Amino acid sequence: MTVTFALAWLIAGLVVGIVATRLYCLRQFNQSKLQVELNETKQQLQQYRSDVTEHVETTHQLMSQLHENYEKIARHMTQTKMQLIERPTFDNRSELNYFSADTTAQIRQSIHKLDERRKVKDEPSYQPLDYSNTASGLMKNKTEQNSSDN
Repeated sequence: MTVTFALAWLIAGLVVGIVATRLYCLRQFNQSKLQVELNETKQQLQQYRSDVTEHVETTHQLMSQLHENYEKIARHMTQTKMQLIERPTFDNRSELNYFSADTTAQIRQSIHKLDERRKVKDEPSYQPLDYSNTASGLMKNKTEQNSSDN
């Protein structure tokens, strides 16, 4: 009997040892899995931080360039404004000639001819027939019918 008890205790001890080892291994496996996930998350966070930092630096550089360009434009506008104010005003009747002398002479002659044609317009001394006092066309038939009806 002692041998049976000893074997029973040995088997029970082996079963308890196997179960304990199995639980310990699972915890270690889960712990190492969690550690891997933690490391991946830290790497992602670090990557995100570096992306944000890069974005902020790029934005700062672009804003600096924008500010410098704005200052250049303001200086240019001020200088140009002073140059334009100091210059005499442009006369529309100045003799800037974009065409040859012959073309300019022909254009001037044609302008004078157009002005003369506009002035010579003769006015009719009589009233147009469309507005005559007597009935004509379709209206003539209606007035004849109205006068015969009365």
